[in-house]
Formats: sequence, C-alpha cells, structure tokens
Amino acid sequence: MTHSRLAWLAVLLGAVLLTGCSRYDLYDWLIASEREDAGLQLQEATLGELSVVYLTNGKSSATRALVMVHGFAADKDNWVRMATHLPDDYYLVIPDLPGHGDSSVAGPEAYTVEAQAATLARLIDHLGIERVDMAGNSMGGGITAYFASRYPDRVRTIALFDPAGSSQYPSELDQALAEGHNPLVVRDPGDFDELMDFVLEQRPFAPWPITSVMEEEAMARQSINDQIFDAILSSGEQLDLSGILPAIEAPTLIVWGKQDRVLAPENAGVFAEGIENSTVVLLDGVGHVPMLEVPKQSAELWHGFLQRYPLP
Repeated sequence: MTHSRLAWLAVLLGAVLLTGCSRYDLYDWLIASEREDAGLQLQEATLGELSVVYLTNGKSSATRALVMVHGFAADKDNWVRMATHLPDDYYLVIPDLPGHGDSSVAGPEAYTVEAQAATLARLIDHLGIERVDMAGNSMGGGITAYFASRYPDRVRTIALFDPAGSSQYPSELDQALAEGHNPLVVRDPGDFDELMDFVLEQRPFAPWPITSVMEEEAMARQSINDQIFDAILSSGEQLDLSGILPAIEAPTLIVWGKQDRVLAPENAGVFAEGIENSTVVLLDGVGHVPMLEVPKQSAELWHGFLQRYPLP
C-alpha cells in the first residue's frame, strides 16, 4: 500500500475510534483501495445457474492471460497484493470459486475438485480465452493441478503455491483433524486470530476494525465452509493427485513455504517427482500463503518462471 493510503488509513482509523464511524466502511475502503492499487475491478459472469464474481485488470487484448485460484475458505482478494507486483502487460482474471467470496452459494456437488475445475473451464470459455497460465494456492493449487491434467489444451503453464493434493507427508492440520478439530473453519470469537496464526508465518498487518469484520464474515460462513470442506474430502481420488500428476504436461512452478503448518512442505517433492517438467522453490520463513506473506517475491518468482516459456 502506498504511503498516502497508509496516511488515509490512519485518518479513517482515528475516525472509527473518535466518532464511531462504521468499521464496515473502513473495511470496504481498504479492500477497494488495495484493488485500485493493483488496477483491478470487479466483474461478474453468469455460468448457467452459477454467478461467478472475479477481479480483472480488463486487459483482455493482452496476449497472456493469468488465472489465479484461491484456497479453501479464502477468496479472490488473497491474490491482490501479489497482483500489484505483476507486470502491466498481463491479462489478470482472479475469480471467487462457487461458495466463496461473492460468487454463488451452490450445492455440495459444485464444491468437489472436479466440479470446481469445470467451473474454471466454463469461466475461461465465457471470457473467450483459449489458453491460460494458471496459479493456485492450497485447495486452489490442487484444483489447478487437476485442471492441467483434465484440460491440458487450456493451459500453457501452472504455478502451485503450497498446493493440496498429496497426503504422503502429514501436517499439523492432519493431526488437528484426527483430533476432531478443523482450525480452518472459524466458529467462535477468537478463532479467526488463531486461524491467521496457524496459516501464516508472516502475518500482514491489519488493524483491529479490519480483522473484526473479517472474523464476523468468516463466522457467518461456517456452515458453507463445512459443506465445502466435506465436499473436498468426498472428492476421493481427486483429492489425492499423486495418480494424475504424471499426466500434467504443462511446465510447473512449485512454491512452498517451509513453515507451512496446513500442508507439509515435504510434499513439494511428491509434486516434483510426479510432474516431469517442474521447478521447486522453498521459501524460508513463509507459511501456507506466500502471496499474502511475501507478495513481491511471489510475483517475481511467477513472472520469472513465465519468462522462461515465452509465447510462440
């Protein structure tokens, strides 16, 4: 965020504390400000019964289209800070998956890995894009890998940031789930703070009014998030991608935070072994969401990787 916006944030935060100005207004302003800094605007696509909301820089005439897929219980804004550091000559498309963010709430059948990948294919068709470079984080990384195996003619390259899809090496999340607790679903006051500490090693600064609104929104989505998580677990072989990784022909960048507690970083080797044309980068001092923790470095890694595979 620019210094001027930081100054305005300080002014607005003071207004919240001194005059009772709505913290929701402050939250909306901050989100809009970060999108503006990245040159992104909201758009909506109607795909049959689904409404998919996405962020884009509107540069559909650009020769290279980049699609970014968020993780479980996250949304399109997880990519905004990273998008700020990407070159201006890319066409960016950053959707909310069904059941997430501002997109339609749907039935459990729409939340499986296969169904989410199919929704992305429909969105790409709707936008008239022939081939994309796709990046995904966590659940979105697993969906991206599945997409590349299922729709090989639609992707040039893929980038996987701490992707789901391998359980060969268990994580702290696996241990918590075995004990009957899912730290990724916010249920009660205080859970959101614990979630952030669990997911992030380098936690970006956000003032209390912002985090309080985020916690309220996450608590309100508890039931939907439970449905989505159950649908992902029911995906079966789609959840364990080890069998389909050799089918991925797209050049693949694998980025993993060494301090990831959600998905063990040792699984990076599973993806690298399964995908023939792959490059692995492990980030020290980074947790599960590199795009939020080290957005500039994440953007530079992806951009540098893309430059290795110029358009024909």
